[in-house]
Amino acid sequence: TITLSEQTYQRLLAIAQANDTTPEDWIASQLSSSSETPQPLPQLLIGLIGAIDSKADSVHRPKPSKFGAAIAAKLAKQGIQRP
Repeated sequence: TITLSEQTYQRLLAIAQANDTTPEDWIASQLSSSSETPQPLPQLLIGLIGAIDSKADSVHRPKPSKFGAAIAAKLAKQGIQRP
């Protein structure tokens, strides 16, 4: 048994009804079951594998930090340069 505020229960009820289920069944569907057999990695990656154009300009530019500079300096001593 769990205790919910009226507002939380009403939100839960609305979501469950929108999914054509009961609040109890909706909550159960959101919880992962430890008895489930994990899917093999290739099955999990179906539809996610693609190509990355490494020549394209990166949208993300890391912000400089003292930690990043220290790592870059350490890597530079080993002959590894960041583009």
